[in-house]
Amino acid sequence: MNSKVLIGWAQGSITPDLPVNLFGMFNERISTHVEEPCTATALAIEGADGEHAIWLSCDLVNATLDVIQDVRQAVVGQIPGLEPSKVLLSCTHTHNAPNFRGDLFPTPPPGVMTPQAYREFFVTQVAATAVQAWQSRSPGQVVPALGHAVLGWCRRVVYANGTGQMYGETQRADFVKVEGPMDPGIELLFTCDPKGRPTGAVVSIACTSQTCMCENFLTADFWGRTRRDLRTHFGDAFTVLAITGAAGDQCPDDLIRLNRSELRVLGLDGAGKLARRLTQGVVEGYETGCRDMVAAPVFRHTHAVINVPAYVMTAGQWAHYEGRVASLTAKGDPDPRSWDGGTLLRIRRYLERQAAMEPDAMLPVDCNFLRIGDLAVATNPFELYLEYGQRIKARSPATQTIAAELTNDCLGYLPTRDALGHGHYSAMPMDIRVGPDGGDKLVAESVKHLELLFAEK
Repeated sequence: MNSKVLIGWAQGSITPDLPVNLFGMFNERISTHVEEPCTATALAIEGADGEHAIWLSCDLVNATLDVIQDVRQAVVGQIPGLEPSKVLLSCTHTHNAPNFRGDLFPTPPPGVMTPQAYREFFVTQVAATAVQAWQSRSPGQVVPALGHAVLGWCRRVVYANGTGQMYGETQRADFVKVEGPMDPGIELLFTCDPKGRPTGAVVSIACTSQTCMCENFLTADFWGRTRRDLRTHFGDAFTVLAITGAAGDQCPDDLIRLNRSELRVLGLDGAGKLARRLTQGVVEGYETGCRDMVAAPVFRHTHAVINVPAYVMTAGQWAHYEGRVASLTAKGDPDPRSWDGGTLLRIRRYLERQAAMEPDAMLPVDCNFLRIGDLAVATNPFELYLEYGQRIKARSPATQTIAAELTNDCLGYLPTRDALGHGHYSAMPMDIRVGPDGGDKLVAESVKHLELLFAEK
């Protein structure tokens, strides 16, 4: 067999030896222990004409573009000729990972790793993982596939008065509907060696890994057990690139049956439950959902910065948030380590950003687009509502498309028009940088870039 694609895998730890401040909630949480190590995984691909990409997946809630740029520079410093924009970094959105941000909470107590120290550790570890994957490239094959597992459900409900609520009560007399769709599909791209033996897989689902989000331990959530279980099935060298698809309005809980025939999917038991479902779905996808194995797939990669309209608050919304500040500070500023303290900080920063914004402000959005045979990848840096991901997939020229959120930056939630009208968390001005107009442009531009990749022979 004459393989024309080179594939390399690597996995490294991004779990520090010291306790850290955990990121993902509005209050300070110092890790008590490591329940499930957080990792960085790298997939390096090079096509026959030298086109290349290194796709990283990290067990983090998110990573800002400046951190991504640090990683890119650290990688290209060790791989001559590699283009920085060809390095992608996606996050699984576990709410129990270390915090980079030194401006969210007070300086941590002695014995706890500072955010800056963790950032330096993280960049070093992730760059080393990326370089290892690149250096391990060898001839291989790819096999796109589709599996299924019930993992994520829309977490927003709508009431008769037109308002919405995240995790809202569905047994109320005025409950109308769950606001958005859910997607049980598992987008899969298996890699194999020249003899056809599986070496790893890109696994993308419309559900974030946050079953343990209220806990104070460090964990990769359900992805950790999923990776172990898949290695048990496929072999010790099998590596998983965990990718969160468009899932900004998704969660593991079925709100219609919640606390009746379905308990809340929380904690370690919840993580184990989802890991079992996901593992079974991946295995089923491999056994029954594979398309042809390809040794010489067309491989194309485009990096693009898409300018989308920034969301600008109305005067009424501005007044609302000034009222929130007044309420939160009525008895003085709250403890900055508390939930109210974290909320106050975020509101003040949002008002500062809005005050500095021009009326027709545009926001640059770092995106990557890949063609791997008949499979496409479109990345975005938002907590993207599922509807947008489904629109990209449906309009894509590819047979199968992965819409990877929280990649190469974190620009907040991107809600639909319906959600913005209904309000509540994830669809309020403070939670977003871009509104539905920007979402429409993101979809249109993503489809346009994919069409260009698939127009090439």
